[in-house]
Amino acid sequence: MPDSRVLVLIGAGSAVFTRGLLADLISADDLGSWELRLVDVDEAALSVADRLAQRMAAARAADGRISVRSSTDRRAMLPGADYIVTCVGVGGRPAWQEDHEICLRHGVHQPVGDSVMPGGVSRLLRTVPVMVDIARDIAELAPDAFFFNYSNPMTANVQAMTRYAGVDVVGLCHGMHHVQRELAAFAGLPFEETSTLYAGINHLTFIYDFRHNGRDAWPLVRARMERELAEPADPADIGSIWENGKAWHNPFSWEIFRRYGAYPAANDRHVVEFFPERFPGGAYYGKTLGVNAFSVPEILEWGDARYRSMRAQADGEVPLDETIFDRSTGEQEQLIEIIRSLTFDRREMFSVNVPNQGSVPGLPPTAALEIPGVATARGLRPVAVPDLSAPLTAILARRLTSVDLAVEAAMTGSRDLAVEAVLADGAVSAPDAAAALVDDLLTAQKRFLPLFR
Repeated sequence: MPDSRVLVLIGAGSAVFTRGLLADLISADDLGSWELRLVDVDEAALSVADRLAQRMAAARAADGRISVRSSTDRRAMLPGADYIVTCVGVGGRPAWQEDHEICLRHGVHQPVGDSVMPGGVSRLLRTVPVMVDIARDIAELAPDAFFFNYSNPMTANVQAMTRYAGVDVVGLCHGMHHVQRELAAFAGLPFEETSTLYAGINHLTFIYDFRHNGRDAWPLVRARMERELAEPADPADIGSIWENGKAWHNPFSWEIFRRYGAYPAANDRHVVEFFPERFPGGAYYGKTLGVNAFSVPEILEWGDARYRSMRAQADGEVPLDETIFDRSTGEQEQLIEIIRSLTFDRREMFSVNVPNQGSVPGLPPTAALEIPGVATARGLRPVAVPDLSAPLTAILARRLTSVDLAVEAAMTGSRDLAVEAVLADGAVSAPDAAAALVDDLLTAQKRFLPLFR
């Protein structure tokens, strides 16, 4: 059994992620003992996460195998780390809601706003400099640690940390993990008997090869898709933030599949944001994006409710929800499986966000792509994806333009480059309108944008 190791979680005030990660660590007996170091700049949120973690460890008699420390000083917690995980959300849900409301006032409808479109650019501007500072600390204080990032916007964060801090960072997202399982279920196949090939950028990754025991499984998928889409849609299936496994839940993603022979992860809620010109005014199959289709207020309230539940459990006001020990949300499960593959050199394959460096011809070498990666004892090794089609490569290349401009804007505090990034994104085409929207976003988020002052 491996010796005790240290995992530093930066952004631990996200108690939901902390809870899932700790539950999976407690269940992973084969990985031995852990010192879990929790870090967050929000003292109140960090306290909730720490108390919840202590209760969970004690509940499963794991307090001897898993110890928990917490601090607002990340530099004090980094030395000696074996693994580092970031799940930072600068400004939290309130800043996310501000982005959403400002974009709506300017006629921009988006169902998420964490990666692209003007809301995604706004999140990028306040997040990238913070992530680069964290990465520089890691390069100085824990250069040999395995570094994983869950913070959005994933593509921009991985690109910026690699370029400006020189770190080896692997971005992880549950989207691909979930969609791979959903495709298998859609085709009526056991997930363990299926395999995929894919490439893209986070939240727009094209699964272009899908097999069952080595045989092409797309015919099974296509047959069910055509059968279900031929039937009239139930309005309840369209635009719900909760997946239901039906074709009408992701009509645009299936349109992409029909046209290009590849299914885009991570389903319509994210994918539509990469094609804003196709949904003028937010019109989405009879509904409105971000309002009654993939409602942003609904997802924000869901997050707030989960946090309130975590806090009540941490405070002992309600019993500990021990069902978490019997299931996983997918994000932490993938991380634990990667750690297991790294530890025992199992060389298993996972979807990872890493610099391209030639893995996908036709895309910039520094672009952070979501591609297959093999977890070995020497680290994550990306798998080359040389056969992504030219049309899909062209779509990705176009989307990366805005990311490059926005990262440069974030690191230099350039308002003009931020406007250019919004224009390149495509949700706003008029320069004056883009400038007005950017100015409102910069004003609203100025407390998180010291470089723009």
